[in-house]
Amino acid sequence: MSKLKIASILFLLSTFILKFSSMLRDLVIAGLFGDSYRADAYIAAMTIPNALVLFMLTGMKDAFLPSYYKFDAIGKGEEHLTNIAKGTMWISLILSIIGVILAAPIVRVIYPSFGQYEDGFFIATWTIVIYFASLVFVGINAVYEGYFDAQRKFSFSVFSQTSVVLMTIAFALLFHDQLGIIAVPIGYFVGTIFSLVLKILYRTPKKFIKWKQPLDKEEVKQFYAIFWPVGLTIAVGQINLMVNTFYAAGLNEEGVVANLNYAFRLVNIPQAIFGVTIATIAFPIIARAKVLHDMAFFRKGIEKGILYMLMFITPTLAGMWLLMEPLVEAVYERGAFSPEATALTASYAILYIGSTFFYSIQAVVAKGFYTLEKGHLMMRIGLGSILLNVVSNYIFSQLFGAPGIALSASLVGMFYSAVTFTMLWKLIDGMEAKYLLKNTFQIVLATAAMLGVLVVIEWQTAISTLPSILHIAILSSIGAVIYFAILLLFKNEFAKKLIEKGGDPKSLL
Repeated sequence: MSKLKIASILFLLSTFILKFSSMLRDLVIAGLFGDSYRADAYIAAMTIPNALVLFMLTGMKDAFLPSYYKFDAIGKGEEHLTNIAKGTMWISLILSIIGVILAAPIVRVIYPSFGQYEDGFFIATWTIVIYFASLVFVGINAVYEGYFDAQRKFSFSVFSQTSVVLMTIAFALLFHDQLGIIAVPIGYFVGTIFSLVLKILYRTPKKFIKWKQPLDKEEVKQFYAIFWPVGLTIAVGQINLMVNTFYAAGLNEEGVVANLNYAFRLVNIPQAIFGVTIATIAFPIIARAKVLHDMAFFRKGIEKGILYMLMFITPTLAGMWLLMEPLVEAVYERGAFSPEATALTASYAILYIGSTFFYSIQAVVAKGFYTLEKGHLMMRIGLGSILLNVVSNYIFSQLFGAPGIALSASLVGMFYSAVTFTMLWKLIDGMEAKYLLKNTFQIVLATAAMLGVLVVIEWQTAISTLPSILHIAILSSIGAVIYFAILLLFKNEFAKKLIEKGGDPKSLL
């Protein structure tokens, strides 16, 4: 087996472990604290610094790689790494201090409803303080994870991220009796330090950074001029989630924030797996086409990326719609998470399905914008979606309460996806509409047939009386067989290639 294939398998395996560990963290929080006001206070407060965390972690990778390659080509890669690491440390430190100082006033202004609980303000304030205190380590970690990606050491980069999540879980399990839910952010803080220590040991302290090199402020300034619009565009989803949380907390109902969060995290799993994987695979294809000035190849890469995304995401979300309650039960219902919380979470999760579908498609479209160096257009559309989200959340939360917030997320996702897709279509002078429609029709028809059979089985048999995990496993297996059998009957090129290549993701596009 080639080194490239081994590296590819390790990357996919480590990415899956990272996504699973993130889900496990949510399971632990749900099991220990359920949908109590303590969970509400922690989740609501965490979304504010978490927007900056995502801004740093994800945005840094898309901005640092091309910047590092440019300097490395002239023999100054290590000097550039040092400049960006030192610059990011100072920027992150300033943001950390500001966030810590403003934590208490932020909580009292944005989340006044937590004051009705004995320790509501305490939990929310200290959650923000600890997460902002972690930001300085997050910033440095983000730079070095971008560096390791540039060196094609993807697995180590993902492993270092996973270590943060695992430390968060460990602290929650070990210290929740003594510290309550504050054990979760403390675990995250310790995890960010541990992740940084791993990187220092991996490169050795001496080689970690050019300690005596003076900071080139102009180089840092030029880098951040490129970085911040990319980071802001990537953080749009997290900012919209933060807006949703503000409105959820404003409903002044215990459990709403927590249940909406659990619902979103569950429905977001397919996007985290398929969306990230397929968009990542498509990126080098369309980037190569751009370098070769081959727009036909570029269009084909976008088309195939979208259609592969549809092939996986459409039946998955259809199956989740049918099995949402047993899914929530199997994933969350243990410890402090009650059957009543399951019913509420499942009802919210169904309304979040549209959000996952549209943002998954948009993940491929976004790579097209970045490749064409039109990220500023994505940023403008993203800012528009945030404004729309504020307005739609206000309207739908007033009309429907908590379900309206989940519905608003799906409608905003549809807007964001539709506008970005339309704009990309114009930028590349269109795509092969007949090709897209033909394959989309096959996917939709196969999904509808699969869903029809599963509904009959669900309603006409006693399968729903089985334990939830067995219930899900049986129907999922039957659904997958029916879905791919119908696609093969259509001689669908994507289903055929998937089977011919044995599921090797690198060979699909």
